[in-house]
Amino acid sequence: MSPRYDLPKAAPEPLREVQQFLNSVDLEHGTEWLEGWLEERGLGEELGRARSLREALRSLALVNNGAALDPAALSVLNEATERLSLRFAADASLRVETAGDAIDHVLATALGAMLDGSFGRLKACRNCRWSFYDYSPNRSATWCSMQLCGNRKKTRAYRDRRKRKA
Repeated sequence: MSPRYDLPKAAPEPLREVQQFLNSVDLEHGTEWLEGWLEERGLGEELGRARSLREALRSLALVNNGAALDPAALSVLNEATERLSLRFAADASLRVETAGDAIDHVLATALGAMLDGSFGRLKACRNCRWSFYDYSPNRSATWCSMQLCGNRKKTRAYRDRRKRKA
């Protein structure tokens, strides 16, 4: 069965590519699709680099959802950005470029989204760590899905309150 990397809240292009990369593993059920993602792009030998970059980018998506920044993730990202370059485009905007592979392209897309401000809406769910795009006007979405993770979290909190009263 083919994974749906971008459900339930798909990010707009080109940030959708970063979201699909982040969601190449289902941490809740232990299902990994990264090897297939790499094979599709002819990068099967880059599994270690791809995993470390994916988790470092996920750490940034968690920061967008209120978590503290992981210093190890910062180190991975700083090392990975050495393969990228900044260039001014004809419209005087700043662009992130790479002559590297698809993994480098994902990082370049993420950095470009950071420059234009759209990366702040790409979040990782506080419950299952699935990546989602926050479409709320005030950027306050917390869970990938209110029906799944939001409901679980609220039910747990309700049960905890009931136990304390009893």
